[in-house]
Amino acid sequence: MAHAWVGLLLWVPLAVSAAEADALYIEFLWASPPAGALARQQTRQFVTEGAFAHQICVAAEARDKDVGGLTLDIADATGAPMSRHVFADYRGRKRCFPADLGHGGAPGLWRVGVALGDGRQAEAMIRVDRRIEASPYLREPGIAYVYGRPNYDAGIPAEQWVGRVEWQMDVDAQGRVTHVQVVSAEGVGERLRERAIAAGYISLFPPDPARLTTPLQVRRSLSFAPE
Repeated sequence: MAHAWVGLLLWVPLAVSAAEADALYIEFLWASPPAGALARQQTRQFVTEGAFAHQICVAAEARDKDVGGLTLDIADATGAPMSRHVFADYRGRKRCFPADLGHGGAPGLWRVGVALGDGRQAEAMIRVDRRIEASPYLREPGIAYVYGRPNYDAGIPAEQWVGRVEWQMDVDAQGRVTHVQVVSAEGVGERLRERAIAAGYISLFPPDPARLTTPLQVRRSLSFAPE
């Protein structure tokens, strides 16, 4: 049976430096999660054809603050501008926006630029193809192009975000996750079991006929530590 493992370490800040407080966080989502969802679909891939509600999320502040609004620019793999949107009402908290990929952009790594009215800027890269079948990521059958990630639980105090959770996914020939189980949980991870299972089920992998008889088993973990 094939196995794969992915781990991430997350720091939960109890206090941040001035430089860290100025940082912008950019996240790409395959689709907009429903209200109250336990997990979301982080992605390294967008496609321009099909009715996919891709999202670009930006976080600048933990609480509402006047940041002077936000400008979101997207350029294709050649650097050609695909879209620009200004959100004058952006107040710094994490917020997700529709990914406007324009028309006729060249496939490859696209640049997403974020600029706040207070002068802060950041950019991130995302793979964009017309159809998912054209993506080079489909040649990596053991690696998801969409990984579910547990959503933050605001009911857990910041100082309690210490621990770890690891879950295992069974993936079928079509790239769908058919079974998820938590294999270990420590500290705050014990309180994230349901969210980790939800994250596993919304992950998406490339298809692979080699899994017709035996599923791929993939483990993913998140570790949390105060900064």
